[in-house]
Amino acid sequence: MSQLKKLDRFINRRREIVSKYNKAFKNIQEIITPKEKNYVKSAWHIYPIQLNLEKLKVNRKKIFEDLQKKGIGVQVHYVPLHFQPFCRKQFGYKRGDFPIAEKYYQRAITLPLFPKMADEEVKKVIKTVKKIINSYKK
Repeated sequence: MSQLKKLDRFINRRREIVSKYNKAFKNIQEIITPKEKNYVKSAWHIYPIQLNLEKLKVNRKKIFEDLQKKGIGVQVHYVPLHFQPFCRKQFGYKRGDFPIAEKYYQRAITLPLFPKMADEEVKKVIKTVKKIINSYKK
């Protein structure tokens, strides 16, 4: 319950960081940023970018690993449900059954985003992402 008192402040800080990310990555064709519909006010619990792999020389895994090596705490969220062993066994799902989910998964990386993230940390994430993306442009 005590965390609920901080919720507005947490959401506002997350929105500030998202604004910085959106501005920094806006004109980078190799990155697709998440969109917020004009009738929605997201709490931005995560910031998942998608890589425009057609414009890059490497896959998501390589960029993910390079970001981690540079100290950026990236994650991969939203593993397609049909990749999970239970769903494969229970329902007979296999790779290729849900191509849109698979395409998203192949391209998505979640960048760090948390309320106590300092502006210097945000700048480091932006600088590092830009540098790594630039090094792998086609």
